[in-house]
Amino acid sequence: MPQMKEIGFEFGRLHFSQDTLEMIPSLNMQVEMRIRLFAAGDEGLIEAPFLGFEYLPDILQTKSAIWLHISGAPGPEFWQQLDNALDLTQEQIKYLRSPHKRAFFEDFHNGVFWTVKKPVVSDVVDAIETVNFFLTEKIVVSRQFSHDNVMSMVSHKLMERGEHFRCRGADRIAAELMQDVIESYVEVLQLGGTRLEEIQNMVIRRPGKQELLLINRAQQLVWIFLNFVWPIETVIQAMLRSTNPAIGIEGKQHFLHRGNEAEAVVKLFETYRAMSYNLMDVYVSGLGLKTNETTMILTVIATLFLPPSLIAGIYGMNFNIPEVHITFGYYLCLGLMIGVSGGLLWWLHARGYIDFKGG
Repeated sequence: MPQMKEIGFEFGRLHFSQDTLEMIPSLNMQVEMRIRLFAAGDEGLIEAPFLGFEYLPDILQTKSAIWLHISGAPGPEFWQQLDNALDLTQEQIKYLRSPHKRAFFEDFHNGVFWTVKKPVVSDVVDAIETVNFFLTEKIVVSRQFSHDNVMSMVSHKLMERGEHFRCRGADRIAAELMQDVIESYVEVLQLGGTRLEEIQNMVIRRPGKQELLLINRAQQLVWIFLNFVWPIETVIQAMLRSTNPAIGIEGKQHFLHRGNEAEAVVKLFETYRAMSYNLMDVYVSGLGLKTNETTMILTVIATLFLPPSLIAGIYGMNFNIPEVHITFGYYLCLGLMIGVSGGLLWWLHARGYIDFKGG
């Protein structure tokens, strides 16, 4: 097995730069360690205090599975205790301890490891968080790097449905955790769909440089999220192919559902990507209509001034013109100019070339 190259702890949480849309690390090394323990038994899934790894065997005597969620920056002593409790290798500890640039799956003799990227969504997409998982036959370990509510909401949801996990295995809990990761991308799609509609309305009303910038940003963001979400489908497919005893028959059934959900989300992101590129066509069409409208206005203005210019040119010639000697010749000439231009304006309106209401 090739040795994994560790990346810095600060890469465990990435946020968007509004200027460059690059993913920028946003953690420091001083994030306090926190541990939450959940156990599935006859009463369903409940949260219990974590007293130490030495108590895990006693818990497993009365419980069917344990979910251990680790956040923050544990020290070397903690990882040594986890190594002893789960019989992990140093390479497996590195997999679990460190963030990763991409999602992937790894099968081991004593369990399975995978890592995914999970968006943190509020009114906007706040950040992207790396979440690592290690699954044995009775224990699932999840590991995040910040204290954000990456897994807080799913823990509340699972405890509310605790009876569904009565005497279930760790693979069943792991499948629910993956469902929460997938649902977070659905929330991104909901936000993105609303934003794409807003951009389209702006482009239709007034295509300009700001709207072109928004279209470009939308295309970049959809591509970024598509690169994060499609490896999740690959990870789940690898789980379904695995023969590791940590993933039982029931667990594979639930992971199969998660795979279908991930496939649907990937297709939706591809649809949104196509929509973002179609926005460019809408922008070009809107810009063409705006140009045509401007050209038409200038043409109408030039047309209205042509008759007065012709009349003024005729009466401005250096010849003896009879109308010049008429008492009201000057006013007659002005009236003729106004009458011809007004008549032309009425004719253009009657033919539909001009709409005085601006519709």
